[in-house]
Amino acid sequence: MPDAAIDKLITEQFDSLSPQLRLAARFAIDNPDEIAVNSMRNVAAKAGVRPSTMLRFARQLGFEGYDQLRDQFRARIKAGVETSWSGRAQSLRKGSTSSRNALIDRIVADEHDNLQKTFDEATAKSLRQACQIISASPSVYVLGLRSLFPVAFYFHYVCRMFMGKTVLLTGTGGTFADDLRRVEKGDAVVAFSYHPYARDSVKAVNFAQKKGARVIAVTDSRVSPIMAPAKVGVVVANQTPSLFPTILPAFAVAQALAALLIQESGEETMANLAKTESQLAAFGVYFGGEK
Repeated sequence: MPDAAIDKLITEQFDSLSPQLRLAARFAIDNPDEIAVNSMRNVAAKAGVRPSTMLRFARQLGFEGYDQLRDQFRARIKAGVETSWSGRAQSLRKGSTSSRNALIDRIVADEHDNLQKTFDEATAKSLRQACQIISASPSVYVLGLRSLFPVAFYFHYVCRMFMGKTVLLTGTGGTFADDLRRVEKGDAVVAFSYHPYARDSVKAVNFAQKKGARVIAVTDSRVSPIMAPAKVGVVVANQTPSLFPTILPAFAVAQALAALLIQESGEETMANLAKTESQLAAFGVYFGGEK
């Protein structure tokens, strides 16, 4: 079985699993190194299920027993598929000076592959659904924490040029919960989140969904914790030998969604863009723009 095949197998079967098997599946997706190095009993305790559940999970995936499932995760480690930051850093450091160009070539090839995998027919359909939700929402909350904050900021920044209803959730000064106070039924939340999923991102998405807001999730797995409460989900491929999972495909999704919003907009958008250009020119924001 190829390195990524076990993740794909779990993801494809996740929706059909029982609640207890879903707990096991989510733990396996989120903690592959734990599966690789621990016994069935230890993993079950950490996942919050019984050992028999881990055995049933392995058999549900088509393996004879837990040991055969664990072998798949061990093979990932042997093949150099690291998930921890320190493990990924060690893999990078193993490369010799002469292989630096090879590393760059691999990163470029992976990014090309990620983009191709991300932008399929399902993604195109989801983006148009997301566009309709955002256009119809009185307020749009944009969320992306830690390494995905630049993506959220970019989407908010672009949208603010032609519509004034986006709110960037930053949590500045510890006010993350305060930023969500006004979310209401009919609003939209655009959330970007990768494994390991920031706790505040998951809390925010669940809170907003319970308040009646429609969640648009851009994440790395169908079993991501922000997918279940989402009205629309976009799964991006993010494989890379670099330290963090690549955010380039998420940026591309944000860019495409912003472009679709403009494409589907009316004359009000054009008027807002004209006001933005005029205001920036008045402040002399860009070099060479002075009159």
